[in-house]
Amino acid sequence: MTRRVTGFVGMLLVLLLAQGVEAHTRSESYSHWRQSGQRVTVTVTVPAREVTRLAAIAAQDTSAGDVLADHLRKHTAVYRANGACEQSRVQALQAAAGFTKVELMFHCGEQSPQRIYYRGLFDAAPSHVHYARYYVEGSLHAELLLTDTNYAWDIPRGGSGKPHGFLPFLQLGLEHIAGGLDHIAFLFGLLLVAGTLRNSVVAVTGFTIGHSVSLAAAVLGYVHAEAGLVEAFIGFTVALVAVEYFVLRHKQADLVALGVIPVAWIAGTVALLFERIGTQAVIAYLGIGVFAFCYLMLSRRVPDDRSGSLLFVATAAFGLIHGFGFAGFLLETGIAGASLLKPLLGFNLGVELGQLLLVAAALLLARAVHPLVREPLKQAAAAALCGIGVFWFVGRSIGV
Repeated sequence: MTRRVTGFVGMLLVLLLAQGVEAHTRSESYSHWRQSGQRVTVTVTVPAREVTRLAAIAAQDTSAGDVLADHLRKHTAVYRANGACEQSRVQALQAAAGFTKVELMFHCGEQSPQRIYYRGLFDAAPSHVHYARYYVEGSLHAELLLTDTNYAWDIPRGGSGKPHGFLPFLQLGLEHIAGGLDHIAFLFGLLLVAGTLRNSVVAVTGFTIGHSVSLAAAVLGYVHAEAGLVEAFIGFTVALVAVEYFVLRHKQADLVALGVIPVAWIAGTVALLFERIGTQAVIAYLGIGVFAFCYLMLSRRVPDDRSGSLLFVATAAFGLIHGFGFAGFLLETGIAGASLLKPLLGFNLGVELGQLLLVAAALLLARAVHPLVREPLKQAAAAALCGIGVFWFVGRSIGV
C-alpha cells in the first residue's frame, strides 16, 4: 500500500504541476451591493494578481485601480423596469495590501432597481468565481455565487433581512479549495511524504486541525496575520514537504536540510530590501528557516514508531499557516456581526469536504495506477513540487 499511495500521488503531482504554476487556477473576487431607495452602490474587491489578467494593466502610467474601474464601468449595470439605471460614479478606493477595490453608484430615478448585471472578470477569466452580497436598507437579503454562465439576477423583494450564510459559504469553501493549486499541491505533497494509509490519515488530520484553529482565530479577531507574508509562507510549506521526500530517502541529506535556512533568510532579506516587508517580518523568515531545518533533521532521526506523532505536530503547524490564508480570503468577503458563525462554519466545512474528496480520490485510485508508476516519476514530482514551491515563496516575498 505504501508504494501504491506514493506512486499514485507522484504521478498526480506531475500532471497537476504540468498545468502551470499559478496558485489559484480558479480566480475569485467579491462585492457588496447596497440599495437605499432607488440608489444602488456596489463595492467590488479583487485580488491584485487577478487585475493583471486585464490587458490594459500593461500601461505603465495606469494604476491597477483605474484599470479595474474602467473595466467594471463597461461590465456592470443595474436595470429598472424601463431600462438601465444611470451610472453616476465609478472610482477606485483604498484597499488592503494585495487587493484592488472599486466603487460604482447607480441611480434609478423614480423607479426601483429590479435586476443586476455583472460580468466582472469573466471575459478575461472564464473560470472566475464572484461572491456577491446584496443589502436592502442595511439588511442582508441575498448571497450569490456568480460565474461565467450565471452573471445576472433579479433583486430580491420582501426579504427577511436575516443572513443566509451557511450554504453559500459551504459552496464558497468548496470552490476555494478546488481553485487553490498551492493548497492542493501541499496536500498531495503530504500524501507523497506520508506514503502509508495510516500516515496519510495522521497528516491530513493534523493539517485539518491546524488550519481550522487559525481560520477560526483570525476570523473571530483573536489574531491577525499579514496576508502577503502568509501567502509567501504557504509557498514555503509546499517546497518543504518536497524537500522532506528527498531527506527521508537519502543518507547524506543533512546539507539539503541545512540549505532551507539560507533560502528562507535570503528571501526575507531581499523582501526587506525591496521594501515588501518590515524589519519585524524578517524575524518570521528567520524563524521559519530554523523551524524547517529542525523538522527535517528530526524527521530523519525519530524512530518509526514515533514518526506519526512528529508528522501530526508538523502538519498541524503547516495547517496554521494555510488557515491564515483561508481566513484572509473569508474576511475580505465582508462577514461580520451576528452573521459570523454560519459563514465561518460553512466555509470551513466546505474546505474540509473538498479536501477529503481529493484525499479519498487519491487513495482509492492508488491501487489502479500503481503498476504504471516507478520511483523516477515520484522523484520528478517531488522535484517539480520543490521548484514551484520555491517560486511561490520567493515571488510572493518580493511581490512579483
